[in-house]
Amino acid sequence: MACPHLEQLKAGCGLENYETIYNSFVLPSVLPDPTYQQAFVSCFDCENFNNDRLMACMHCIYFGCYEQHYSLHGSSKIHCIFVEIPSGNVFCMICEDFIYDAEVDEIIKKCDEFSRRQYVIWKPTAYECKLLKEHCKRVKVDPTTSIGMKGIINLGNTCFMNCIIQAFLHTPMLRDYFFTDKHICFAKTSTECLFCLMSKIYQRYYAEGDSTTLCLHDILFLVWKHDINLCGNNQKDAHEFFISARNLLHKVSSPPIHSQGSFNNIIDSIFHGKLQSDVVCQNCLNISTKIDPLWEISLDIPEPPSEGLLECLYHFTRPEPLGSDGKINCSACNSYQEGTKQLTFKLLPLIIVIQLKRFEQVKFKYQKKCTYVPFPIDIDMYPFLSGVRNNIEKKNLYKYSSYVQSNDHGDYRYSLYAVVVHKGTLSGGHYVAFIRRTNNKWFNCNDLLVIPVEIEEVLASEGYLLFYHKTVLPYE
Repeated sequence: MACPHLEQLKAGCGLENYETIYNSFVLPSVLPDPTYQQAFVSCFDCENFNNDRLMACMHCIYFGCYEQHYSLHGSSKIHCIFVEIPSGNVFCMICEDFIYDAEVDEIIKKCDEFSRRQYVIWKPTAYECKLLKEHCKRVKVDPTTSIGMKGIINLGNTCFMNCIIQAFLHTPMLRDYFFTDKHICFAKTSTECLFCLMSKIYQRYYAEGDSTTLCLHDILFLVWKHDINLCGNNQKDAHEFFISARNLLHKVSSPPIHSQGSFNNIIDSIFHGKLQSDVVCQNCLNISTKIDPLWEISLDIPEPPSEGLLECLYHFTRPEPLGSDGKINCSACNSYQEGTKQLTFKLLPLIIVIQLKRFEQVKFKYQKKCTYVPFPIDIDMYPFLSGVRNNIEKKNLYKYSSYVQSNDHGDYRYSLYAVVVHKGTLSGGHYVAFIRRTNNKWFNCNDLLVIPVEIEEVLASEGYLLFYHKTVLPYE
């Protein structure tokens, strides 16, 4: 729904003021080009230089700090429409929300060279080639740098989206793919392609010298269009958003059905695995095997509460009696017999996403399970593979988590890089994400606030979604 206050402003004086503000204060920050000279201003009231978060009035010439003075100006002058600098987002004080407007979007597209430079192939100079040859070893990331860590604006109960996007932005293989210029857009327009929208976010997120926060209104709007269950301003489930966004990335990464040639879908390569289901007849021990796609692992939280993630995986892959009410039609016995069903991992993906089922329905009412489930930084998935699981006793699970597994059977070690946590209750909860930037450096991403944390705080959290990446990648 359009904002009536912005419509009133447009009817009176148009959007010329917005174009001036965007060209002078927003565009230079996202387009580091000497052609554009960025103007620096401070709050007109406290003279505090704060170009990272200033609000520019669209009714008059006024700049105010976000913390206090812009709202005082709006109240006293009855000016309600502001532009956030340096993001360029339009904010209405009366609606208390950021606004999407098609005419504003057209101004951005007209002015912003960024979209046309979306995939600029880097061609190193002779001097840069010389430096690359001299320094071929991996460069150490400075722990104090802000590159690769940014806050994301909460658009109104969108913390669920912010956490998942933070996890996507730090998924190693996905991040590397975005920077290789290999994406082929099959959508009608780039605004209909989540990959194209994400590519802009990636470039801004990892741009040196760009200290602006991120606003994901275009991504939220696109996901809304494809998943009606995620529409609205109330709190949504982070796991549901992950599934919807991943499916949409998969869709726009796949060519039309009748396209010629072979295409490697990056989402398949990263997130897709295979789950084996074995149903065993208890009368003749005949085994019926079925292979299903594996995209994520949803684990029950068994009792007692002290059991950790390895025990949850052991519980998930155990043989489960189907009971007398779930008899199977055995093809060998040619009759209905009692049986057992067991799930194991036939093929593990490069990225394992584990959901701990904290939300359950009891007597037509949903409730949250706040049980603390210990989870490791490094995990070996070898004991849960098809053909291996039934040879591993529960008491021997932890010897595989010691990170010293032999390579005789391949390497199935994974490392934790993101944790999504739900705090509070179902009616008043909030999502935050713990993100690993380097091996030993973790950050708490709470919407706009991004602060470093110790690993002990991460491991002590009530994890809801756990993201693990394969430690050793296969050469293909």
